[in-house]
Amino acid sequence: MHRRSMSALALCFVVASATAQTSQLEFTPGKVPAGTAFHYLKSNLDGSHPTRISLYIVDRDRLESFKRYGRGGSATLVQARMDWRRWSVSKLDVWQLRKGLPPQLRATLEANADGTEVNASFAPNRPVKIDRWPWHSYDFDFASLGMTLPHLKNPQADLIFWRNDVVFAGESKRFAPLGGIRLHFEALDRRQGRAVRRYLIGGAGIGHLYGKLWTDAATGWLIEYELPIGDEPGYTNVHLLLERTEPMTVARWEAFKNTQLGQ
Repeated sequence: MHRRSMSALALCFVVASATAQTSQLEFTPGKVPAGTAFHYLKSNLDGSHPTRISLYIVDRDRLESFKRYGRGGSATLVQARMDWRRWSVSKLDVWQLRKGLPPQLRATLEANADGTEVNASFAPNRPVKIDRWPWHSYDFDFASLGMTLPHLKNPQADLIFWRNDVVFAGESKRFAPLGGIRLHFEALDRRQGRAVRRYLIGGAGIGHLYGKLWTDAATGWLIEYELPIGDEPGYTNVHLLLERTEPMTVARWEAFKNTQLGQ
């Protein structure tokens, strides 16, 4: 794990264009695995605070992240819609789920029609200006980044994206731009018994620190990352690992969530 700035990569950030990086991506419908669930294990790098995350691709534009804690009974559900013109989410609804209780909407983030502002339900009169794309949320476990990576025109060329995220300060929170992140291809490799592409990932968006990210060499799907900062309470750093995938109908996905909640 690289905890200090790496001079060559940092220099690239200095000279990097501030224009959108969307030209690095080309949408291919067949690369959206609709009707598939991706089951991840998230923890600190030392294995502590394990959390199960299931990401379900509902259809071409919609995905859901179902995150459950401990022995069940409570979970967080994030419902998102992709904006393929900007390779970013256009809307996020965050729900708190508890066994035996109705779902509770905790927060909504929604971009305006041209994607240049994001409104947060917890700060309704303070829209956040957006002028660089793609942008992704680490608090959303970079799920939208995972959706875009299979569409890279050249998966061995650098990609810059921007991190916009919810920032917590005690009991208050705000949505804010946090800086650029560069994904830099390092090598073809093998990881968890499969052929992968290994990337260095880092920059201002994660505190000028650097980690590793791996994608499946055949599909481009995100299979693992190790990052040196936390993304939510309980994490000082993060290891995310894809454990398995499985096909699911929408009805089966709904049943899966209920079963995991114990209801």
